[in-house]
Amino acid sequence: MTDSRARRPDQARAELPERFEEALLSLRTASRPRGLVLEEVPAPRRLAPFAAALTAQTAETQAGTPVASGRFVVLHDPDGQTAWDGDFRLVVMARARIDTEIGTDPVLGAAAWSWLAEALDHQGAGHRALVGTVTRVLSETFGGLELNDACAHAEIRASWSPVSPDLGPHLAAWYELIHVAAGHEPEQAASLSLMGRAR
Repeated sequence: MTDSRARRPDQARAELPERFEEALLSLRTASRPRGLVLEEVPAPRRLAPFAAALTAQTAETQAGTPVASGRFVVLHDPDGQTAWDGDFRLVVMARARIDTEIGTDPVLGAAAWSWLAEALDHQGAGHRALVGTVTRVLSETFGGLELNDACAHAEIRASWSPVSPDLGPHLAAWYELIHVAAGHEPEQAASLSLMGRAR
């Protein structure tokens, strides 16, 4: 979670920048979403001196495969990077299975990108320098013992710079993006505890 050099866990923890520790704490204390299975995974080591990563997939499956999944990466360079316009950069991915008819719709890219923009606004995740791509993949399977229909996937990849180390709203926006991509209502991303207080 720090850099590519091997260090003892206690040594690495002692050398973490205060702002990066603050960012990690904001992720750990963020409300957990409903319907998603989360896992901390190794982060890319060459993009920044400090990084952390998380994956998620829907508990709901189709033919044994999660309906949607994604990855959330936090990058931190204490010296900042010009391209980031800051010292933090978030890199996310969300991928979901969609109907083949939707996969050929020419407005899919703009619609999928709006899912992310609206999730960031809905969660109040202040950001700048938002960039990304939307990719559609149409697949047909041939051969084998079992016939499979054609399927389509939409994949959203994006990065942006948060305006503060409080990354909780950004994490919540990513949860919301995965749920919307899976065809769920945005409210599905709210935690059970939050839903309980809203009653």
